[in-house]
Amino acid sequence: MRLPIHPLHHGQSPIRTGLANVTPPPEAYHPVTLGNISFLAILLALLLAAVPARADLVGHGAMVNAVAVSPDGARALSGSWDYTAIVWDLAGRKELRVLQGHDGGVNAVAFLPDGRHGLTGGRDAAIKLWDLETGAEVRTFSGHAGNVVSLAVAPGGRRFASASWDPSVKVWDVETGAVVTTLNGHTANVNGVAFTPDGTRLVSVGYDLQIRVWDTADWKELAVLEGHVGSVNAVAVAPDGRTAATVSSDETVRLWDLAALKPLGGWQGHEGFITSVTYTPDGRALLTGGGGDRTVRLWDAATHKPLAAFQGHEKPVWALACTPDGGTALSAGYDAVVKLWDLAPYRRAP
Repeated sequence: MRLPIHPLHHGQSPIRTGLANVTPPPEAYHPVTLGNISFLAILLALLLAAVPARADLVGHGAMVNAVAVSPDGARALSGSWDYTAIVWDLAGRKELRVLQGHDGGVNAVAFLPDGRHGLTGGRDAAIKLWDLETGAEVRTFSGHAGNVVSLAVAPGGRRFASASWDPSVKVWDVETGAVVTTLNGHTANVNGVAFTPDGTRLVSVGYDLQIRVWDTADWKELAVLEGHVGSVNAVAVAPDGRTAATVSSDETVRLWDLAALKPLGGWQGHEGFITSVTYTPDGRALLTGGGGDRTVRLWDAATHKPLAAFQGHEKPVWALACTPDGGTALSAGYDAVVKLWDLAPYRRAP
């Protein structure tokens, strides 16, 4: 099943604040009852009361497809089907500037390591480099013949990869704008790309149910991994570079050993298709976004046990990001909102 994407109207709204409802999933606990009172209900009430209110970042006039956080954690960048990207001040929960230049919805965003520059990829098949301090467009990267839906910046920031529905993966030189290589192999829409932290491998996933691993030294394909039975919609690589996590329209999360190039198993993550995945910076947990159930779920990366379910989006969740300190998760939704979630209560000690 292909992910349902529909353009909405263009417009902007002021920023609002509100409480994001955080619900730990029942399977994470063993409820103990005392008469007719559930201990789980008491625990849940106390937990919800302790979670501070979070702001919604509201400004887009259509579904928000992409979100990223700057390396210093001070800003966020979001992309929307209203044809714009927005730079946000996370501390002040306010819009800093709107980036306009795409002739279609913005499906992908990424920061460069300097934090001053960012990339956007769109339905117009274009990729743009921006000066985020001034809002000026620096360069347009042209070469794809279809939707650009995912961007991954290589360590060091001199190159980046893009996934497109044309269907190919391209690797680009940031400084010159030239295509370094085009990786062909997927037979249907490529939905996601991610580099390993050491930059030696690139992972791509697609609608053809495949996970492809590429050697960045010579850009040769190392493996084609299979296991999903629905479109593979997103990929994230663990901070230690040893494992990749993928999510799919088959409602599962799967893990892959990037050294041995083999599957590590998986589990049902959501009720309905899953759109997005990211690791927390310490690698101890991963977040997944549900398109069908509209929730963000937090999982223990080692045991795969659920830690929390965050509910608040009125429509499908489309993208995820995490602040560098691991304290806040951001989710972008079909409801045109970016929500912030407090992860501090669920972080375990090293």
